[in-house]
Amino acid sequence: MTEGEVIQELVEFTNIVLVGVSLIFSVVSAYIVALNYFIGSANLAARFGSFGFITLVLGMLMAVMAGAQTTQEGLIARLSEIDDNGGLTAAGRAVLANASPEHGVVLQYSIDDIVQMCIWIGFGFVYLALAYLTFLHRWTPDAIPVTIQQRAQR
Repeated sequence: MTEGEVIQELVEFTNIVLVGVSLIFSVVSAYIVALNYFIGSANLAARFGSFGFITLVLGMLMAVMAGAQTTQEGLIARLSEIDDNGGLTAAGRAVLANASPEHGVVLQYSIDDIVQMCIWIGFGFVYLALAYLTFLHRWTPDAIPVTIQQRAQR
């Protein structure tokens, strides 16, 4: 694999990460809406079923993200191989610097490490918040009242 192909794949990896994060936000938002309208007032068995389903969906998304992370690590290793042979351009060195702890931003963590930690820590907080909202939060009926009324015929 050439340097150009590796960099192109790393750009695609960034797109996958952004799509994965946006999908997580979409799924979580839909689940919170469902909690507000019907899961929040459902019985315990229904709440367990709903939480199990959201766990499955988020688990699949996180498995895809973990696979992408492993692929990204392999691509960075390939850039390191090219660099060891002295064939890396300035663009390749810049991409490699983002993934290298020696060029770290905070406490010798690379930019890639910080992004990965933020994703995993954020996911953990979101998952705990969903567990709280599903099982412990006291949802009030009609927190946002929505009614559908038939119009009078003319």
